[in-house]
Amino acid sequence: MMRFEKASPIPCSARELFEWHAMPGAFQRLSPPWQPVELIREDPGLDVGKRIELKLGTPIGTRTWLAEHVECTYGEGFVDTQLKGPFVSWTHRHRFRHIDEQNCELIDEIDFELPAGRAGAALAGDYTLEKLERSFAYRHAITRSDVGLGRQLPDFRSLRILISGGSGFLGTNLSAFLRAQGHEVKVLTRSPRLPGDVRWDPANGEVELPRLEGFDAVFHLAGANLSSARWTEARKRELWSSRVDATRFLVDALDRLEKPPSVFLGGSGIGYYGSAAEAVFDESSRRGEGFLAELCEAWEAAAWRAESLGCRVVNLRTGVVLDPRGGALAKMLPAFKLGGGGPLGSGAQWFPWIALEDWIRIATWCLFDRRIVGPVNLVAPGIVRQRDFAQILGKVLRRPAFLPAPRFALKMLLGEMADEALFASTNAVPAALGETDCDFALGELEVALRFCLGR
Repeated sequence: MMRFEKASPIPCSARELFEWHAMPGAFQRLSPPWQPVELIREDPGLDVGKRIELKLGTPIGTRTWLAEHVECTYGEGFVDTQLKGPFVSWTHRHRFRHIDEQNCELIDEIDFELPAGRAGAALAGDYTLEKLERSFAYRHAITRSDVGLGRQLPDFRSLRILISGGSGFLGTNLSAFLRAQGHEVKVLTRSPRLPGDVRWDPANGEVELPRLEGFDAVFHLAGANLSSARWTEARKRELWSSRVDATRFLVDALDRLEKPPSVFLGGSGIGYYGSAAEAVFDESSRRGEGFLAELCEAWEAAAWRAESLGCRVVNLRTGVVLDPRGGALAKMLPAFKLGGGGPLGSGAQWFPWIALEDWIRIATWCLFDRRIVGPVNLVAPGIVRQRDFAQILGKVLRRPAFLPAPRFALKMLLGEMADEALFASTNAVPAALGETDCDFALGELEVALRFCLGR
């Protein structure tokens, strides 16, 4: 039998920490992004008898993990044990030690037994302990950040929130965070999967209008993937329709409600500014040139129509969001892990990035801070050039990263998209956040990559 222990101070009471763990979304928040995990089902709460079933990626393939809670003491902790999984046995004690009403200590204690007895412990014991250390360092950091943010947010309260694009990369992770914060979250989708999902089909003018009533806020993140296909004329019409036309349709639907939401946070991108070698763009900068800039301008204009309904409108001008579960980083990692990564073209272009965790924090801050209206650049202050990004990613992965992707080859393959999405140089700065108390937890690139990759 082997044992792992980790303890960390958390800025909340033991009762609050217990209640946070009981929230829907908390388990998903605690899953390290570098470890493939698919949640199959999770019973609510933390009571004895609760079960969690998931698919877990291991060095020998995907395994089913089924765990059950066998002890639970309100405000103090709970214990779960493995019923089925990769270990011979596994007992995990989650303890919350009271310090005072503002602080407690989170203590994780795990007793486990590896297959093959002493031989298994000798061969894989240190490896397993190292993996647990990485995972629980991440879990404790997320817990500390999540429970602390509620205390920092201005005018924090529990809300009913609707998310379009809620099954996508950003929407899925934002939804888990908001649910763990105690909000009621529903997804607006063309293909409902859960009982609470709200169906819409903007291309065909269909929406479950009565179910749009009663929401306090809308995150409108839906839109076809910009980088999944070459920008033919037909594809550009699809991109335009999925953003501009769909936003108009949603605002028109909200206008038919008895009480529209008070906040409308619409997706957008730093592509609004176009490309310029050395210019610096803040939220007051003019629109740039190109299809992407025109798309973002029209997208934001469609969202601004919600202002006439009494909504506070925020345009989330998002940079490249970094997380191994999706987006650009997920596409880059296979080549970089094999040592075949490198800069795009010369790599001299500016690379406006943001860690997923900072994107979630700042988007949530925009939800609550009534001073924030209009465009907000969701990009880290520690901007780098694309060649520097490649070198730092290679350093974090301990792989060479010197093989450039030739510009001419990418241009032949991707056409217009290569110029506007891969080789555009956009040095955007988050000026609109400067007058708020919102900050970046992962504003330096190497720190952000090490955090999300567990390195």
